[in-house]
Amino acid sequence: MSKMIKIWAAVLLFGTTLFGAELHWEKDTATAFAKAKVEKKNVMLMVEASRCRWCKRMKEETLADEEVKKRLQNYILVKVARCDKEEMKVLPESYYPAPSTFFMTPKGEIIERAIGFFEVEDFITYINDVEAD
Repeated sequence: MSKMIKIWAAVLLFGTTLFGAELHWEKDTATAFAKAKVEKKNVMLMVEASRCRWCKRMKEETLADEEVKKRLQNYILVKVARCDKEEMKVLPESYYPAPSTFFMTPKGEIIERAIGFFEVEDFITYINDVEAD
């Protein structure tokens, strides 16, 4: 095997570690909390709206940052549409502006909440606060 083929094979095999892991989002809150209990991890729940420009910025800028992605590997992630009343039942109130981010225990208790859009450095501060508890 040539040296170039070996390099490309390594890139394809280990691409997520070389270029940063992608975030894995669970499809619903029930799955997220069940997985969190099994894996003994906290949950990060993001409330979003389809036409929300701040949600889009949060996903494209803050959540796309390599350090943020690395830090969020320790959480079970789930997105909830603000209009989905059934999924929103896991939160103490039925309405939160989008985007809103909640760090929660596997039992659904809120550890920290971040209401609105946050730049990378500020969002990492929230992660630090959660992990300091």
